[in-house]
Order: sequence, then C-alpha cells, then structure tokens
Amino acid sequence: MSTQPQTPLMKVAYKSGDFIFLEGDCESHFYIIETGKVQIFTKRGDGQRVNICEIGEGETFGEFALLDRHAPRSASAKALTDVVLVKVSEEGYQQLLEEIPVWAASMLRSFMERLKGMNQKIKST
Repeated sequence: MSTQPQTPLMKVAYKSGDFIFLEGDCESHFYIIETGKVQIFTKRGDGQRVNICEIGEGETFGEFALLDRHAPRSASAKALTDVVLVKVSEEGYQQLLEEIPVWAASMLRSFMERLKGMNQKIKST
C-alpha cells in the first residue's frame, strides 16, 4: 500500500488481494473507488464468509465508520484488482457534504441499495 501525507482527501493504492480493512477495525474514514474493484464481506457466527457486494469505480464503501464513529467496522473490504482509492476523513466528508450535495444524495442511494442487497442475502441463507 502506498500513501501520501494525511489530508481530508488522500489517494491510496492497494494491490489485488490486499485487505483494505477488516471487520472489527475501529476507524473513522471511508473510501471512494477511483479505479479497480473491491469485495465487501462479513463472516457468519460459524466462520463462513458471506459476500455482501462487489463494487467498482465511482462507488463508496466504509461509510458506516463516519456515521457511527465509536463502533468497529461491520464488514471487511478486500481489493479484487489493483485499486486506487480516495480515503476520506471525517473532515473531508463534511467538506464533500457542503460542497457537493448531489454527491451526498448519491451516497445515500448507494447505502440504501447495499442494505437492500444485504437483506436479500440474509433472507436467502
């Protein structure tokens, strides 16, 4: 992984197969995918992996860390391909909300779609 100095919006790169974060990590930032694909997954009580979704360019993930800063990550994220991400701090998130209201609405739609997908996966297991 390569990083630049800490700023509200910072580009980071991961190689295919790298873990971006793990379920249980405590962090307060999220990511926007610039290039590549990421797998979001969790594990059931019996340890079996449950794939939640694959996401790609322009999509966001890890947003719950900003909404509930004191809770650990609820899922893991792994690079399926080499990826370039924009890592967004809480300060960067506030800037985006103020400067780009259309982006904020898009992020909320993305939340809703992923939650619906996760509910369907739970119903089918």
